[in-house]
Amino acid sequence: KRQKIYLTQEDIPGDNKIIPFDYKGSLRAIKSGQLIFIDDGNIVLKVKSRGPGRLEMEVMVAGLVKENKGINMPGVKLSFPRITSKDKQDLQFAVKHKVDYIAQSFVCSANDVLAIKGLISKNPWDCKIIAKIENRQGINNIDKIIDASDGIMIARGDMGVSLPIYQLPILQKLIIKKCNRKRKFVITATQMLENMVDNILPTRAEVTDIANAILDGTDYLMLSAETAVGNYPVPAVKMMNDVIKYTESSGFFKVEAFNNKRREG
Repeated sequence: KRQKIYLTQEDIPGDNKIIPFDYKGSLRAIKSGQLIFIDDGNIVLKVKSRGPGRLEMEVMVAGLVKENKGINMPGVKLSFPRITSKDKQDLQFAVKHKVDYIAQSFVCSANDVLAIKGLISKNPWDCKIIAKIENRQGINNIDKIIDASDGIMIARGDMGVSLPIYQLPILQKLIIKKCNRKRKFVITATQMLENMVDNILPTRAEVTDIANAILDGTDYLMLSAETAVGNYPVPAVKMMNDVIKYTESSGFFKVEAFNNKRREG
């Protein structure tokens, strides 16, 4: 903590003093004092100064920076092309290999989704687009994004950094309800069983979180770190499946589903 390190746009190996990141645009929007979150907020840095292609940072919350972890700068508007040349290559690959779904990160508006759909619309393969909602812009434009998308993913990792974390439960319920009303499927994701990355059992709060997402009306639940890098991937899948089956078979779930339909009707 309080260690000085650098974030750099240079394509060089990182070490304990310098961390490369892949944003190649202007850094002018990043001001001194800006907090930067890495790995869904597990690591927190504070901008001390800005130089050509690099930021001098002070470590506020220390941790191990692993490969390919996301960087979040709440409130900072960076300049990104809507679709990069790499995106176009990936989309061509997806359609060629008949991928069923493409999850589009950090969707801010319906136009973001429509741009992707425009690129794949001429292909005979019907590939669906899932819009990941991860920031305030996505929340503000949620109705139009739902209309433009085939499905929505509530990506709670970056959302919990981009927005005050205490807002997440209500935002999750709001998005699920809107998707249900518009007959679009919705996925609830991130840290569903985070404790099982390192432990054989989940916390009671995690089990309750899964059940409540089902009762709210989510169509799908998604594991990420639990199965990607966790020590107990198979037990995590079994645990989630057990909670889902029990919750859906309960009389309480049926009453909630009926009441929701009655309120919507």
